[in-house]
Parts: sequence; C-alpha cells; structure tokens
Amino acid sequence: MKPRTGRLAVFSGPGKPLAVVTREVAAPGAGEALLRLTFSGICGTDVHIHEGCLAMPAMPLVIGHEFSGTIAALGTEPASDGLGAPLARGDAVIACVAVPCGTCFNCRRGETASCLAFGVTYVKPADQPPYFHGGLGEYLYSPIQNLVKIPDGVDPAAAAAFPCGGPTIIRAFAYGGGLEPGELVVIQGNGALGLFALAWAKRRGATVAVIGSGANPARLALMRALGPDAFFDYRATTPEAAREAVAGLARRLGRGDGADVVVETSGNPKAFAEGLALVRTRGRYLVPGQYSNRGTIALAPQTVTFKALQIIGSAQYQLADIGTYLDFLEANPDLQPLFRSALACYPIDAVNTALADAAAGLAIKAAICPAGTETAGREPAAR
Repeated sequence: MKPRTGRLAVFSGPGKPLAVVTREVAAPGAGEALLRLTFSGICGTDVHIHEGCLAMPAMPLVIGHEFSGTIAALGTEPASDGLGAPLARGDAVIACVAVPCGTCFNCRRGETASCLAFGVTYVKPADQPPYFHGGLGEYLYSPIQNLVKIPDGVDPAAAAAFPCGGPTIIRAFAYGGGLEPGELVVIQGNGALGLFALAWAKRRGATVAVIGSGANPARLALMRALGPDAFFDYRATTPEAAREAVAGLARRLGRGDGADVVVETSGNPKAFAEGLALVRTRGRYLVPGQYSNRGTIALAPQTVTFKALQIIGSAQYQLADIGTYLDFLEANPDLQPLFRSALACYPIDAVNTALADAAAGLAIKAAICPAGTETAGREPAAR
C-alpha cells in the first residue's frame, strides 16, 4: 500500500513566506491522536509571529493553534478527551496546544491558564517526525488529553470560527468576575475576539457598545447581526466623542460614570489609554487583546487611582474553557449560522494569502481547509 502523505506549512522566520511541503503520515504513538483537517484558523497570534512581534524559537516550525478535525486514528484505545468524553475514530474535535506544567505555584492553585512554565505542543522542529506538530497542515498529531470533542448539536464550521477567541474571552470574563444582567459593556475592536465578546455579553443580558472598524462590509454585517446596542467606527469617532457617548449611555442606564466593563480586543496599544477613560469608577478593564509587542504608550496612572479601576489581564485559557465555548454554541443554535458565516476558507497552498488577508482584515476568520472544500463558509474577501 502506498504510504499516506499530507501537506503542511513551515514557518522559517519573521517576514518569510511559509513553505508548503509534503510529508508522510504515520500511525500515532501511544497517548496520541492523528487528526484529519476540517478547519485550521489563522489567529492574530499567527500574524504576530509572522510579523516578528511575538518571538519564537529560532528553528523552522509548524505554527497554528486553531485546528479542528476528525479523528483518523488513536494511539491508545479506549480513549477519552481532556474533559472526560469518550472518543472514537471519526469524532469531530478541537485540539488545544496548551501544555501547562501542572506543578508550578499557579498550576497547583488550579490557575493552569497562567502556568509559570507554559508550553505549547507545536514548538518542535518542523523536520522532526511525525512532522505535523502545528495547526497549519492537513493533519495534526495531538496528545489525546488535549482534545475536546465537538458535541453532535454543534456545527464544526461554527465551532471553527472562534476556537481560540471564544475560550480566550470566556477566561477573561471569568477572571473579571463574570457579567450581571443589565451591565454596560464596551468592546474595543470587532475582530474575532471582539465579535465573540459581543455575542457572549449580549446573551448574558448586557448592554453592549462596540468601538471598531466599519471598513469590511461583511464584518460589519456580522457584527450588526450579533446585536450591539451602539457602534462607533474608530475612524469616524474621536476618543473624546466615544467617551462622551459611553458616559451618556451609562447615565441613561443608571450605571454611573462609564461602562461597568471594557474589553480591549483590538491589540492596538493606543486603545489601552482610551479604554481606561471609558470605564466607570470601580469598573473592570479586561485586557486579553494585547498579545504582542507593538510598542509602548504614555499613561496617566492617576486615572487608575482616582477611579479605583480593576485592570485584569488574560492571555491563555484552560481546556475547560473550550468546553464552555462549545456548550455556549450548543445552547444558542441561532448563533451557529452567524459564526459559520465568519469563515473564509483557503487551501493549504494559499496559506500565505490567508495570512496576508488575516493581517489586512480582509477576512473575518481566515481558515485553512481541505482541498476541494474551499467554498465552505464565506469566500475569501476580495483583495
């Protein structure tokens, strides 16, 4: 029998095109699963890595951490996913790349998302068998305990829209004490993180204002379909005007002098100082979006003091947060077609186009998909 092969994209340094190569696909080892690609999203983190804003080890790597697929083979059977659900060949799953150490101070306290020795499964040389270490490939080898099964009631294409952004936002809100119905939430940015934050906050009964971009009509349409109570295009609204509008909305709602919660998802350092001004006295500022080194800004630290602000950073998420994300989709089936519409699907040969479109905001959620299924979800946005 002819050996099975698959293609993957190799990252060899910032600014360099990813090289698509063909490698042999072998049986998974003990404790591993071999997954066949369904969708593999391009995350902002992948863009940051490619741009050199997020340092990686100096060796060729297969990056990508938003892989969802079907189980082609299990190296250990019977098997269960990381949350205890039984697994079998053919099951649809999301693979998590996080590897908390389990022994550091934070891990012993159950704070595995903030592990002090945090690792990821794909930091391995791209020429080291079994090769398919990261998400940007037609296959993926994953530890079985890093898998989360997609429930039958969840469309895998909908789950593939925000498999990182969703859990990231869920963890940030958990750190921030959750949401109460009637709270005023302002979301800075309407990329993947911002869109999911909008859906999450609205379904929890919050009033939500979004400050983002109206440049991509498809992104704008999806955002409006998710039901924000107000939208401010940052290109057409000054920070002062946005602050006055949010303060006025807070007064009408009886919420004090600003938003109960502001969520920074844009990744623009300038947004941080603007966000501080939007939070009410004693409010919470959640910051999951500043995930790379894009420079420094000047701040007026007395704002934090005088307003008694709570500033909460959140970078990684726990495996259970993926489960919460899928539960949310299962409980809100009307959101699934909207989430699915976010996908712009590209074959592995077009991975560099996918990266460029993601960086330019031309795709809501660029994703690699199997050859022949490029028409799944929304077509790539016109360049």
